[in-house]
Amino acid sequence: MKRIGIDVGSTFTKYCVMDEAGQAELFTERTPVRQREYFAVKTAALRASYGDCAVMTCGYGRKNIAYDRTVTELTALAAGAGSTVPEADAVLDIGGQDTKLVCQRDGKLRAFFVNDRCAAGCGLFLGNVLRLLELDFAALDLTDQVPPALRLSSVCAVFAQSEIVELIAAGTEEMEIVRAVLVQILTQARALLGKVDCTNMVLSGGLTRIPGIGPFAEKVLQRPVIIPERGPYLSAVGCALLADNREA
Repeated sequence: MKRIGIDVGSTFTKYCVMDEAGQAELFTERTPVRQREYFAVKTAALRASYGDCAVMTCGYGRKNIAYDRTVTELTALAAGAGSTVPEADAVLDIGGQDTKLVCQRDGKLRAFFVNDRCAAGCGLFLGNVLRLLELDFAALDLTDQVPPALRLSSVCAVFAQSEIVELIAAGTEEMEIVRAVLVQILTQARALLGKVDCTNMVLSGGLTRIPGIGPFAEKVLQRPVIIPERGPYLSAVGCALLADNREA
């Protein structure tokens, strides 16, 4: 029987369809506005395509899906990381609305910390800046890039965005602004790392799609960073793994 994990994030929804051998099909789409109506149709289509399957959900909109079981994103992250990068003892997940630090052992959640709900410390801030700059996320590339000398002075997304408008007016190069924004996000995430003693840290979330993000993040976070192959999908993978586990 196939297992389907669905991570309903604030910006994107990630899916993992896993067979009995552990082979996974991964895909993503933008999280809809009318979630209950949309996911009623979506889950019916998934069951029609994959037959009898167990469905587990996590994320902000997890209760808007007709699921077999639901789990917190923290537990799903731990399970996904434990399976994908078993040597990792911590996962730094930078999402659209918040940043989480999850400590895991053997796929089990051991501890977690969540940043203050500040938009300047999450992916939504980057998305807003990219719209201001008329840049596409898929075009970002940090290969051989280093953190810029430019620093945003404000830790508040509202004031930082005003600062960015001024930088645009002054003719500041677009990618320098983007790199400064990424430094801002990662610097706020670094505060969480002081709460744990971890040796192998995985970065997860949409930022892992950016080429070169690993070395760039290491310079800001001042520690080694593992970028897993399934970086944006760890929670969805964890949901699929736990879908038929009654002890999860």
